This record gives sequence, C-alpha cells and structure tokens, in this order.
Amino acid sequence: MSLRFGSYPTPLWPVPRSEAGARELWVKDDGQTSPVYGGNKVRKLERLLAVAARRGARRVITFGAAGSHHALACAIYAREVGLEATALLVPQPWTPHAESVLRAGLATGLHIVPCRSTWSMLRMLRTLHRPGDFIIAPGGMGLEGTSAYMGALLELREQASARGLRSVDAIFVAAGSGSTAAGLLAGVVAAGLSTRVVAVQVARGSALRALIVAQAARALWHERRSFDVVRLHRALHIERAYVGDGYGRPHAEGERATALARSFGLSLDPTYTAKAFAAALRAITQTGCSERAGKLGLSGAQTYLYWHTLSSAPVTALIERAPAPLPPELVELLPKPRLGAGANAVG
Repeated sequence: MSLRFGSYPTPLWPVPRSEAGARELWVKDDGQTSPVYGGNKVRKLERLLAVAARRGARRVITFGAAGSHHALACAIYAREVGLEATALLVPQPWTPHAESVLRAGLATGLHIVPCRSTWSMLRMLRTLHRPGDFIIAPGGMGLEGTSAYMGALLELREQASARGLRSVDAIFVAAGSGSTAAGLLAGVVAAGLSTRVVAVQVARGSALRALIVAQAARALWHERRSFDVVRLHRALHIERAYVGDGYGRPHAEGERATALARSFGLSLDPTYTAKAFAAALRAITQTGCSERAGKLGLSGAQTYLYWHTLSSAPVTALIERAPAPLPPELVELLPKPRLGAGANAVG
C-alpha cells in the first residue's frame, strides 16, 4: 500500500539577486507539499502511515515539543487514513507560533498527553501503549523519513537540470531529529555529488552529527548502495551558531531573516526555519563570504540552496475551532519567559 498526500515536485525558485548578495541562493519550497498542511513531514508521513496501515494499526503515537509541527501533521494525515493520533509533548518556550500549532492540533482531535521531560515521556508511553498502536519517532526520524528525503534529492536534481542549474554547492536545512538532513545527505552520496549538506542545529546537544550520519548510512544500506562513512562525514557540516538560548527560543539573526523572507513571500518560524534561513543568508552575503565558505569547505562555491520545511498552508480555520483558552494542563506546556529574561541570542 502506498499513500500520496503531497503534490510533487515542490517549487524551486531563486531568491531575488538583490537580497542574495554575492552568491546565488535558491529555495526548494517544501512548504507547498500540500494545501491541507505542508512542510517536510508530508513526504515522511506518506511512507510512515502506509506502513501503519499495512500493519493494521488503529492509532499512531508520536512525540515532540509543545509546538511540534510533526505532531500536528501526524494528526491531520492519520485522520485522513482513519487512524487516531496521540502525541506525548514536552514543554517549550511560548511563542505565538508555538501556541497556534498546539491549538491547531487540538482542533484536529489530536490527543495530547503533557509530559515534563523525555524520561517521563518514555514512562508514559509504557502506560499508554496498547495493541494496534504504531509508534512514530520524533520528527518522523528513522528509515522511512530518511528514505523520503533521499528520494527528494533526486527530485531536486531533475528540477535543477530543467532550470539550467548545473550544480548546488551547499544545501542548508534545519535539523532537529536530523532525518531530513540525513535523507539529503544519503541522496548526495548515492549520486556522487560534491554538494555539502549544512544541517543547521536548532537545539543544544552534541549528538546531531552521529544521528544524521547513522540515519543516512542506514538508508543507503537499505537501498543496497555502496557508501563510505568517511564520505558521509565529509559531505556534512553541522552549523551550531544559531542554537542561541536553546530549542524554541528565537535568535536575533533569525528574526532579521524572517523579516527579509517575508518581503518576498516566504514565511518562517522562530524554532526551525528562521535559524536555517539565517545561516544560508550569512553564507551568501558579501561580508565575510570567503571566511564562511572556508569554514563550510566551499571555497569558490557560487550556488547555495535553502530547503524550506515549514508548511505554507494556513491553519486559521483549525485554530478557530480549537478550545479557548487552552486547558490548564496544556498552558504549562508553553511557559512564558519571566519579565526581563532575554529570549534572543546573537551568535
């Protein structure tokens, strides 16, 4: 059984040259995977929910932070195939965007289980799990999610060729669970390209590189592609400069990137895409261009690509159907900063 929620290929377009500075920047817009709800989760859920259906699942259980786009997408698309959806969520700092996503999830019928930490989340899973449940990892990480983006890299190559774009020197993408970056990395290595995948880290932690490489290696092995782990490492750069105060907290450069992106019709969120787009903008601007390219191993490179992962589909109708105000137990999932506490970090 196969499922198709999205419409492909998703758009590929250049950032206006006046904004891109000295280097060329293109956008691969997976925000437009679906008019129902887009973003990078759609490609992954087509595969994951097909597996769930084949196994006769009745409910999907997934995990994330309070404003998880992944949890919302799971709820929307699980419902399309007749499955219930439950999400175990941990707190993240309040932003208007995070609250909107949480409220939209409630409107879809998503069963939200608040958890205080990752450990309490795992304990709760043991309590909730029942026959007929299908577990989806955070962000759709794992073989199916990675393989989806290995295929998306092939889609990009075909589009680029049709547009006369001979090569892409670096692909910038936000990295939480790392499965989107892992799929792109696997695709790059399988195709023998010289492209670097720049995974823009959005949360603190030192395991992201290992997580991405492991997922990419598994996808390549599953496809029976020969690969060299050293080559995987060389084709991957982890950009840590935009983590700032941590997951869910805006970054000053991300806010500037958001304003610029809005001027040509691209909407960003503070947790993921603002940080990734800010990293791409810094890499292509004339100031510090040579220094940044050197750090990325891209000396002389001219063409960069930002892979957009945030849904462009409006969720206004969903939010209007959500309970207001939020139930007290869910309010605690979105703690607001104390008066005088800084929310931004300049990296």
